[in-house]
Amino acid sequence: MNKNPVCPYKIGDLVRFCPSDRVRGHYQGIDRFGIKIGDDAEIKSIKDGIYLYFDHGGGWPWTEFKLVTKEN
Repeated sequence: MNKNPVCPYKIGDLVRFCPSDRVRGHYQGIDRFGIKIGDDAEIKSIKDGIYLYFDHGGGWPWTEFKLVTKEN
């Protein structure tokens, strides 16, 4: 049984990057990875039901984002 919560986002949703304090502490210079804190990005793909990818890269867990607008 999978204990991880299911990703609530879908391809096409617009999300905002709001990383946790843990992630902020672990990744110095997050913007080197293609996204800045507070950036909005449209989800282009979701891998393994966990990682979000965008035009400018990705591979961040969905838990580090907040929904801005839902794809219709």
